[in-house]
Amino acid sequence: MFSATRTVRYLVQRRLHSSSRIPPSVIAKNEFSIARLLGYTIVGSVATGTVYDGAVNGFENIQGAHRFLRSLGIGLSISLDYAWSLKGLTESDGVYETVLQEVHRRSAQKLLDGCLANGGLYIKIGQGVAAINHIIPKEYVETLRQLEDRCLIRQPDEVRSLFVEDFGAPPEEVFASFQYEPIAAASLAQVFRAVTHSGEQVAVKVQYADLRKRFDGDLRTIMFLQKLVALIHKNYNFGWIIDDLQGTLREELDFVHEGKNAERCAKDLEKCDFVYVPKVLWGLTNERILTCEYIDGCKISDRRSIDAQHLNVSEIDRQLFTAFGRQIFSTGFVHADPHPGNVFVRKNPSNPKRLQLVLLDHGLYEQLTPDVRENLCRFWEAIVLRDHPGMEKFAKLLNVSDYRTFAEILLQRPLQLKGPAKTRLTEQDLAYMTKQAKEHFDRIMTTLRCMPRNLILVIRNLNTIRSIARDHGDPIDRPTILARCALAALCPSRLNVRNFVWVTFRRLRFEFLLW
Repeated sequence: MFSATRTVRYLVQRRLHSSSRIPPSVIAKNEFSIARLLGYTIVGSVATGTVYDGAVNGFENIQGAHRFLRSLGIGLSISLDYAWSLKGLTESDGVYETVLQEVHRRSAQKLLDGCLANGGLYIKIGQGVAAINHIIPKEYVETLRQLEDRCLIRQPDEVRSLFVEDFGAPPEEVFASFQYEPIAAASLAQVFRAVTHSGEQVAVKVQYADLRKRFDGDLRTIMFLQKLVALIHKNYNFGWIIDDLQGTLREELDFVHEGKNAERCAKDLEKCDFVYVPKVLWGLTNERILTCEYIDGCKISDRRSIDAQHLNVSEIDRQLFTAFGRQIFSTGFVHADPHPGNVFVRKNPSNPKRLQLVLLDHGLYEQLTPDVRENLCRFWEAIVLRDHPGMEKFAKLLNVSDYRTFAEILLQRPLQLKGPAKTRLTEQDLAYMTKQAKEHFDRIMTTLRCMPRNLILVIRNLNTIRSIARDHGDPIDRPTILARCALAALCPSRLNVRNFVWVTFRRLRFEFLLW
C-alpha cells in the first residue's frame, strides 16, 4: 500500500512537471474538469474487482487484479493525454478547441471501453457521469449514454445455468417461449423477452451470475481507488458518499426487493394516470430473476420515435417532473435511477390522445424521513417566494448553513434575488454555474457532507431528470413545477373553513410570485 502511494505521487509529480509549459490560461480553464474527470475515471472507471484483500479467490481474484490495473491505466492515460495534447497551446490558438474536443472524445471512449470490460458497479457510476451533462463535455455525455441499456452481453449458457439453479429448469421450460437475445443489458442484469404458459408477454430481468460474489470486492476496490484520487486531487474526496450508499447498493442486488419497490411506486403514483409501472409476476420472480409484464414503448431520450408518434416533448417533461416531484415532496419514496433507459414513453392505452410514462428498474430507491421531506418542501417554497430568512431557517433544519449553495445544488441554476422567475437557463446562467463549480468546489462538497445523507440520491434523481429535460431543449419551467409539487405536499386536501382560507391565500400568493 505504501509503495503504491509513493508510485502514484511520483507519477503525479512527473505529470505536473511535464505540464509546466502549459500556459496558465489553459490550466485555469481545464484544471477543474480534467481533475474531476480523472477522479471519476479512477473511482469507477472500470474498476470492479479485488485489490488488497482476499475478498474472493482463485480465478476471480486474478480477474479483480486485471480490473484494478485496467482502471489505473485508463485513469493515468486520460490524465496524461490532456497534459501532453494541450502542451504549448493557448486558448487563442486556432487549433485549441479542435485538439481539446479530440482529447475529450478519446478519453470518453477509453472510459466506455473500460466500463464494458469491467462491468458491475462502475457502469452505474458511468451512467451518473453522463447525467451531469451541464458540467462535463458533450463528447463524454454522448459516448457514455451507451451505458443506459446496452452494456454487458453474457452467453446463453450462463442464463440457462442460473435458471436451472433457481427454478430447476431452463428458461425454455419455465416459459412457453424465451428469446435469448437480450432486449437490454445494464450494470446488474440483462433483460429478455418471453411468453408465459398462459400467453402473457413478459420482460425477464436476469442478474449476472458472478455479480454477488464480486460485489464486496467491487466496493472495496472503488474505495481504494478513491483514496488514490484523494492523494492526487485532495479536494475530490467522494469516499464518504460511496461509504454511505453501500447498504442501498446492496439492496439493489435483491430482485424481490425491487419488485416490492415497483408495487409501492405504483401505489404512491396511482392518482397520476400519466404514469404506469409494469406489474410483477411473483410466481416467476426471485432474488436473481425478476419477471414483469412487457411494455412496448420508446426511451424518453429517443426523439426520433417520440416525434414519429407526434408526442409532445413539453408534456413529456411536465409529466416527468410532476411524477418525481410527487415522489420527492409527497411520498418521500424516491426512484434514484431514472436515467433514460429506465423511463419509457407511450400513448396511453386507455386514451391514445394522451401520453404515458412507464417507469422501469425499481432497484435503487431512497426513503426520506417525514421531517426531512417537510423541511425540503418548505425550503423549496421559500426559494420561490424569495424568502431568504425562510431559506436560511429550513436549510439549518436540514443541517446546512450555506443556504445559497444548497439552493443552487437543488435548482442547478443561479439563485435569483429579485425579478420575475426565469423559465429557462441563459448562457450567462450556465457560465455562472460552471464558474461556481470550479471556484467554490470546497463549498459545494461541504454542503453535500452536511445535509442529510438520504438527500444524496434525491439530488441524483433531480440531476438525471434535469439532464433529460436539457436534452429536450429545456421546454418547461422545471423549478416551478417542482415548487408546485412542494406546495401541494404542504397543503392537505381536507381542511376546515379557517385553514381553507389560509391555504387558499397561500397558494394565490405563491402563484402570483411565479408570474
